[in-house]
Amino acid sequence: MWNSCSYETLTPALGVPVEVDWDRKPSAGKYGKVNTLLAALSYFQRQGGVLLDLDGKELSTLIIRPMKRKLTNSKKRVFTIVGHSTGHPMLVVRAGALHLEVYFNYHLFVETETTYRQHYPSASVIVRCRNFLQSTLVPSPGSWGSDIIGMTYDWEGTLIIETAQYGITGQIRRNFRGYKLVPTNHKHFVTSRQPPKRETVFLENNGFKSVVAGMSMQDCIPRIDGAVRSYVMALERRYRESRTGRSNMALQRTALPRRRRGPIVGRTLGTS
Repeated sequence: MWNSCSYETLTPALGVPVEVDWDRKPSAGKYGKVNTLLAALSYFQRQGGVLLDLDGKELSTLIIRPMKRKLTNSKKRVFTIVGHSTGHPMLVVRAGALHLEVYFNYHLFVETETTYRQHYPSASVIVRCRNFLQSTLVPSPGSWGSDIIGMTYDWEGTLIIETAQYGITGQIRRNFRGYKLVPTNHKHFVTSRQPPKRETVFLENNGFKSVVAGMSMQDCIPRIDGAVRSYVMALERRYRESRTGRSNMALQRTALPRRRRGPIVGRTLGTS
């Protein structure tokens, strides 16, 4: 899972060429993040999903970049935040009636309800469903409210898979600030070793539902498949319920009895 052998095993399964900007050279940690992404995409493809570019055309080449997690550019105009107007998914997966945006090494925008503090936790893989996206107005990142922007979100339909080779180190722990405020039931952590009890409690307190620990593909891939499968099943159930709800509302409207007109009481027109 953390080496080139796993990478070379996963890439042919996608059916499209894969190009990775390794930022000078690959490492075990970088391989782990990229292979986590490839594992998630491979599950979608095995289930009949189609990989699309941002124009809606079938993907010809999968380009994975950047490796570094930068919240914004030097002029603070382009933000790598899911839902921000300047943030864009790397691809879209069409899985039946669902359209899923896939982000790699992106940030989330989390704002506390009691203070003006903003958090930007990031994850190796973030997936969200376009079918249920909503819009909201929030203070622009780094702003105290003078600059208001529109953001799209759907926390219930968001999947988060964070990957860190050596568990929750100091830098990784700082990245988790704000994760407890992310209201999704689909948060998972991938690492090379079973974390100690204190780290497991830390993950649970931040809402992570599972820890995928192991060095080999055999240890990790089935657990990642299970996490993605659970996420897709929840979305499909939600989609069916939304369709059923709309159908029931339409039936209720057509079933309403027509109001009968009663006799006109009062003066007859044309008379005084």
